[in-house]
Amino acid sequence: MKIEIKEKPWDLLFVAVVTALLIIAIALVPDSAMRTILGLPFILFFPGYVLISFLFPEEEPLDKIERIALSFGLSIAITPLIGLLLNYIWEISLVPILYSQSLFIFTFSLLAFLRRRTIPTEEMFSIEFEIDPPDWENYDIIDKALVIATVGLLIASGSLAYHIATTPRTGERFTEFGVLGPEGMADDYPTNLTVNETGTVIVMVTNREHASVNYTLVIGAGHSYDNMSDEGDIPEDFNVTLPSNNTYKETSVRLRHGEKWNRTVNFSIGEEGRAIKLNFFLLKDGDVYRQLHLWVDVLEG
Repeated sequence: MKIEIKEKPWDLLFVAVVTALLIIAIALVPDSAMRTILGLPFILFFPGYVLISFLFPEEEPLDKIERIALSFGLSIAITPLIGLLLNYIWEISLVPILYSQSLFIFTFSLLAFLRRRTIPTEEMFSIEFEIDPPDWENYDIIDKALVIATVGLLIASGSLAYHIATTPRTGERFTEFGVLGPEGMADDYPTNLTVNETGTVIVMVTNREHASVNYTLVIGAGHSYDNMSDEGDIPEDFNVTLPSNNTYKETSVRLRHGEKWNRTVNFSIGEEGRAIKLNFFLLKDGDVYRQLHLWVDVLEG
């Protein structure tokens, strides 16, 4: 069987279809292995390949090995440049990178197709290869055994590569937990307040556990978590009034792997005191998992 890519842009169509499948896979099954399998060529090969196809639609001056090498090299350069641009106009996260790089791939796939149509057929870039079934009848026992062993080795290698790519290492499982100032930076914390004056912080939780996790955020002033007593849930507006004793308030959230949860917390303390310890406990499936604190001086107003 002979396969030819010349008049029909099967290569560009393949790139576009795989990119579309990746978008669908991330939207419907974000934690699936399909995301990893489709994501590798999406990052490492497709951007450079469509750009090379646009710049050099003719068979010359690049041979096939040079096209492949340049496709990898340019992809490694293009992806960070897209990320740098996103840092200024949007944000660097999964969805912006997915949409921006997909737009780049779709755009240059279309432009490459249009450029190919402007040149003579005999000058077009082409790929030709034949797939002929082996003449099994002419193989002796040793050759058949070698073929079977080779196929088995390829299947085993592919299975191992799939397992490594889709199974997270234990050392990579963690949760990001932080308390930021009111401007979203790690400074300008409300450490000096008057009685009943409102202070504002931003609590940040990011799930890197490679599994969905139930988190509980507990905010309290004074003692350790075990010595606190429940004073009710944090209201939806996250305005929390805390006395400088052993009470706390809490709220719960369930996050999938990679999902972020940022909330602005407005708090006030109704008693005067020096170096009051405002505790932020993060519970994972009911157990204390992370702990942060903020020392606050509360003066009489």
